[in-house]
Amino acid sequence: MRLLAGTDFALRVLMLLAGAPPGRPVSVERLARDLGGLSRHHLHKIVQDLTALGITRTLRGSGGGVMLARAPDQVRVGTVVRQLEADQAVVECFRADGCACTLLPHCRLRGMLREAQERFYAGLDGYTLADCIPPLTASASIGASAR
Repeated sequence: MRLLAGTDFALRVLMLLAGAPPGRPVSVERLARDLGGLSRHHLHKIVQDLTALGITRTLRGSGGGVMLARAPDQVRVGTVVRQLEADQAVVECFRADGCACTLLPHCRLRGMLREAQERFYAGLDGYTLADCIPPLTASASIGASAR
């Protein structure tokens, strides 16, 4: 499977937030910088998606920013990826609006691909955001910049 760039960046955002001091919001500007200069516009969209899913929350105003809405050990990686990739079909015949595949009525590959996709998500379900955080690396990066 290949993840969308937005899903990839969303997971990176979550890892940075999980490494930040608890209860301290991280500015979008700081996240953009830590993500190698990702555009603020793209990052705002990612944060909106994560907030709509209840994974992050935002605080407006001076000292505001983004923070996790749940503890890192309560955020399943598989659930996040499933939710962010929900509208993406692995192959055309998985599309919700149908497809033009002429093999569909007799295709056996479709079931195999569906099973492989579910195993992929199930494998990721075995991990939480807490499992993705190096012991000091992320918190050193965000924590040091907040001082």
